[in-house]
Amino acid sequence: MEIRFPLILDGATGTELQKHGYAGDVSAEQWTLAHPDILREIQRGYVAAGSRVLYTPTFGANRQKLEERGIFNRTADFNRRLAALSREAADGRACPTTILLRAVFIYAALWVLPLELNTPTYRSVLARIMQVTAICLIAWGAWMAAPVCRLLLRSAENKLDIATNRTMGRFFENIFRAVVGVVAGIAVLDALGIPVTGLLTGAGVAGIGITLAAQSTMTNLIAGVALVLEHPFGIGDYVILGSYEGTVEDISFRSTRIRTPDHAVITVENSKVCGEYIQNVADRTNRLWQFTIGVTYDIPREKVETLCADLKELLSADAQISSDAMTVTLNEFSASSMDILVRCYVTAVDYTGYLQLKSRMNLAIMDLMKRDGCDFAFPSTSVYLGKMPPQKGKP
Repeated sequence: MEIRFPLILDGATGTELQKHGYAGDVSAEQWTLAHPDILREIQRGYVAAGSRVLYTPTFGANRQKLEERGIFNRTADFNRRLAALSREAADGRACPTTILLRAVFIYAALWVLPLELNTPTYRSVLARIMQVTAICLIAWGAWMAAPVCRLLLRSAENKLDIATNRTMGRFFENIFRAVVGVVAGIAVLDALGIPVTGLLTGAGVAGIGITLAAQSTMTNLIAGVALVLEHPFGIGDYVILGSYEGTVEDISFRSTRIRTPDHAVITVENSKVCGEYIQNVADRTNRLWQFTIGVTYDIPREKVETLCADLKELLSADAQISSDAMTVTLNEFSASSMDILVRCYVTAVDYTGYLQLKSRMNLAIMDLMKRDGCDFAFPSTSVYLGKMPPQKGKP
């Protein structure tokens, strides 16, 4: 006796998300909402593997954590969005092959029906409709098979790192789908009896004008290929491109999409990306932290020396701050303060961890200043009042 039961595979877990670039700096649910395509890809993979049930990541019921993130009043909306993304993957199980078989049976039934309309003209129109339907369904199946590009690249994982694999996979998927769309469009036109040869000849003649009009598009396409092959950054990397910075979400034919720290999405043309100085923060092993502390002029020299020594000791004691190449010096005398320059390198390379480290150390520096009897300086103006001597001839 055959026993069948629902196949349940683990959902979009932290491990799967980490494979796609999740660094753990925010909650998995927030990261998933910022990268919906990745959740769809993971869930569709489970569907393709035969899973009958999908788990979707949702925000938990820990009110304190939700309030700390500032999203307590928005969890219902967020959870609906997360569930909708997984539902999209589950609803995408409609198979082009199944629909094509149904279309063939319907076509055969309409072909043999003993109707008065079953004339040569009727059969010619019916055959053309069936041909167009078959082309569209085959193109749909090829479109859905675009992730095969990733499988082919995955077979070369010993030569490509994971980030390169993911970036190149996304890029070649777009190329594959563009080719499928063009070929399917030509096949449909040919099935409808439109002279494709004449259109292609005319397109060749008009190609010169189109090329001249689309110079920027071609430039961006070539730049996109260069970005994928040279790999200065990959999908999921945090980069700084001139005045823009954020996490790379996609590299397409024409542009690169970046999500900024405030969760805004900006699109930069590939030619501009190649023309900028690219800083890949993901490749950093540490980050420079440089800041200035201004103290008042009424502090004696001994206290300034003690403060500099205590600052260096405080920073060196932190596990996320490297003591190598650390400097704490009295840098200059400003108009309202004596400026102490601090330079050190921290291992918190991700932006969120960097901000948390700065906040923690700044609070510790406030306590240190109070303990050493030093005060922070601020811009100020001293006004001296004096009595003018009386002038001769005037009372």
